[in-house]
Amino acid sequence: MRALITGVTGFMGSHLAERLLAEGVAVRGLARRPADAAFLAQQGAEIVQADLAERAGLERAVRDCQVVLHTAAWTGGPGLDEQQAWTINVAATGWLLQVAASAGVQRFIYFSSVAVYGLNAAPLIDESAPTPPVGQLYPDSKIAAETLVRAAQTDGLPTTIIRPASTYGPRGSAWTIGPVEQIKAGRLVLLGEDRGLVNTGYIDNLVEGVLLALHSPAAAGETFNLCDGTAITYREYYQRYAAMLGRERLPVYPAWLARGAVSPPGRWLRRLLGRPVPGPWSYHFRFNPSRFSIAKAQRLLGYAPAIDLDEGMRRTEQWLRAQGYLA
Repeated sequence: MRALITGVTGFMGSHLAERLLAEGVAVRGLARRPADAAFLAQQGAEIVQADLAERAGLERAVRDCQVVLHTAAWTGGPGLDEQQAWTINVAATGWLLQVAASAGVQRFIYFSSVAVYGLNAAPLIDESAPTPPVGQLYPDSKIAAETLVRAAQTDGLPTTIIRPASTYGPRGSAWTIGPVEQIKAGRLVLLGEDRGLVNTGYIDNLVEGVLLALHSPAAAGETFNLCDGTAITYREYYQRYAAMLGRERLPVYPAWLARGAVSPPGRWLRRLLGRPVPGPWSYHFRFNPSRFSIAKAQRLLGYAPAIDLDEGMRRTEQWLRAQGYLA
């Protein structure tokens, strides 16, 4: 079997590549900068330079591949305007689906996000929950891309949608390196009690769930939440990284400041000052009261996260320390 992984230099893509290579699967990785994938090439991966926005490159990448794992995406931040970000997350996903269908790919796995649940504040959210647009680019682009994936399934391409939650671990950015760097720079603050929930997912658990979905006939046409099935507060989550850095506490701002930033006057003031304006989903996610159910993955795939939060954080700290992030 040959598997194409888009975004192979990224957090999830690189871990998937290493696991598949270890299992004897031929891995072809799509990368804009092949030099960033040198460590995977040394392990036997074939690295192809291509841009998601160029169909010809996608056709070359998909050729002779039986499965496609589409992890590449714009996840936020500066560097791309809104149209470019939409092209990467939505239009390019559509092009890749078309190319995969024409090439006779046997399984297309799309990496979405629990962000598609938008402003849903239910205590427990499973895959049957609605995913209405919320007016913010990242969740709305993932919702739109999922629509394309489901349409491709209807047209005969076997697809599976994976919705990771807050995935952390070695090489992780948003939920690993990011908090550490922000704490060191004094930019990470707790918002009041900060009791919103982080639905953690250790990277090795996620990879295991993805491989179960890849090899299971029952996963075709299905959507799965993938995380560890546990949740802790933002305060508890960030304090774990603070402890790694030898800090007993983090600075606290009143929660009403965050609420004021998303009020009409607050949004107007931030625009006036040239500050970024938080979207409705970003605010909701920080104060998120929901847990994301993994019961469907447990039932259909036999998914059973083996690494708990304490062990996952121990391994993460070990990697951070070895890489010099905790110095």
